[in-house]
Amino acid sequence: MIKELVAAAGTINAIKVEISAHEASLSIVSGMTAKTWAWRKGTILVVDSDTQFVGQKIFDPRDYDVSDISGMFETAATLAKSDSGQQLQIVEYADRTVYMTVTTNPESLTVFFRKDRSLVSQVDLTTLNGIREAYSDVVETKKLVNAFGILPNQGGMYVDVAVLDTIVRTVRQPRLPVRTTTRREATKLSPFDPALVKPTIIATSLDRLSARTSTQTIAPGWSLEVSTKDNTPEPRMYFTVNGEQSVLTLDGVDVTPH
Repeated sequence: MIKELVAAAGTINAIKVEISAHEASLSIVSGMTAKTWAWRKGTILVVDSDTQFVGQKIFDPRDYDVSDISGMFETAATLAKSDSGQQLQIVEYADRTVYMTVTTNPESLTVFFRKDRSLVSQVDLTTLNGIREAYSDVVETKKLVNAFGILPNQGGMYVDVAVLDTIVRTVRQPRLPVRTTTRREATKLSPFDPALVKPTIIATSLDRLSARTSTQTIAPGWSLEVSTKDNTPEPRMYFTVNGEQSVLTLDGVDVTPH
């Protein structure tokens, strides 16, 4: 159906795709104007649409794997606890990044999928699997970062990259894809290769630190920062767990000053 809509539109310059059980549409850009083609009741035609081109990311809809859309709907229904009026959209989410999303009507939980149809999971950053997925999302292909961390109250995992006098922060929140924010700020933190930070060591260190605290449980307020803020030759892991602060090497060795 996407191929037929592309053929009818005569272009791959898409800004939105919508697919439901009985209809499909493709919004494209021609010049600086958006036009929507839809398949309805066996016919493809131009339709009125609220979709406008306001500079959002243009993409080739054929690059997105919808070969098992029924499986995507099933996964989304399980997570959202609803399959009412399901619709898949391919559209820019944020920061020039396009995702596939499945929504319901009435609206429940939006479920995100990557270009290859893999699920953007609801990650638990107290688990190894959650840390691994978030790590892959925030680090991507970055070779140098100035800080890496996990925010309090499961606020998400982040990396900071200094660009001249600004800091670009990439954050992966537990229920959402990555987003970036920029703030004007200089940094004295030395850049390091994020590959030095190992999710396995983060998870085992967190478990060990939690076990030795008075409550012996991982409190909601735990956090982690990895940086060279103490001017060490290599970055260190600065944990706060149940109100207690600890400093560890990247190998998980406790070097907390006493």
